[in-house]
Amino acid sequence: MVRVELKGIKLKWEDFQLDIPHLEAKHGEFLTLLGPSGCGKTTTLRIIAGFEKPDSGEVYFGDQLINDVPPYERNIGIVFQDYALFPHMNVFENIAFGLRMRRIPRAEVERKVKHALEIVGLEGFEKRYPEQLSGGQQQRVALARALVIEPRVLLLDEPLSNLDAKIRERLRGEIRRIQRELGITTIYVTHDQEEAMAISDRIAVMNVGTVEQVGKPLELYYKPKSEFVAKFLGLSNILELKAKNGRAEFGSMVFNVGITGSVRIFFRPESVFIEEGEEGEVLDYELLPGRIRLKIEVDGNIITAERFLSELPFDASKIPKRVGIRVVSYSLL
Repeated sequence: MVRVELKGIKLKWEDFQLDIPHLEAKHGEFLTLLGPSGCGKTTTLRIIAGFEKPDSGEVYFGDQLINDVPPYERNIGIVFQDYALFPHMNVFENIAFGLRMRRIPRAEVERKVKHALEIVGLEGFEKRYPEQLSGGQQQRVALARALVIEPRVLLLDEPLSNLDAKIRERLRGEIRRIQRELGITTIYVTHDQEEAMAISDRIAVMNVGTVEQVGKPLELYYKPKSEFVAKFLGLSNILELKAKNGRAEFGSMVFNVGITGSVRIFFRPESVFIEEGEEGEVLDYELLPGRIRLKIEVDGNIITAERFLSELPFDASKIPKRVGIRVVSYSLL
């Protein structure tokens, strides 16, 4: 496993341009490229893999510049969205394919494939064909095939998007467990915010061909540097207020912002505590498993609050028309 670094990457086609001044996946790190469809995350992964050549910029594995190194010499493991298993080969043959292309001795192939099957929990499935496997099992085979060659870098492109929610949740945990166990540098592409938050060491949020912000999941969630990051990573509240002497007022609350003039206050719905009071009008609410989400108007601003039902100061079956609120965590946007 190695550090992966992109410097000054640019690639233009038609009316779209990929522009990444700098991006790094540290040694043994799980880095996720997160963003909406068409933002350039898969193209970035293909540049790392060597399937796309940038117009300018440099790609490094450790201290090695690999721009002119073909994909098959980069020693990378890749898991695609559609699994890309060979239908005429059984599980053993699919996993062994990369090893046989490298002319690894038969005994070594059998040992490595057996170990890969143990890692992904598919012992005993060696003779089954892809059509005899569930979607989750096929994805495990694809992961085993990528890992069996002992790659320096593991690349995963939307590997769970074709699976149902419960299988996705289970497999993402397995992928993270395997990555930690092997300590392999991993770059993962997804548009699923929850998935990215659950499995990543760090996340690179991408938008319109560039990286908006890179950071640890909770850092991005609670301290986004742009409105796009704030809104893409979950529900958000953004207030545009006037500050005087380092303080901005909102209803009965005071935000200490340290500056004077126009400010934008950002906070998440779960940072809003509900209290008994008359400060805000409850416009609407939504009951969710174990919690409630409320739309509340305060001083002409509509904010979203989300609390566990057990935290409410009133009976959740009898939502009052007016409530008090208190914001316990916020940042400037």
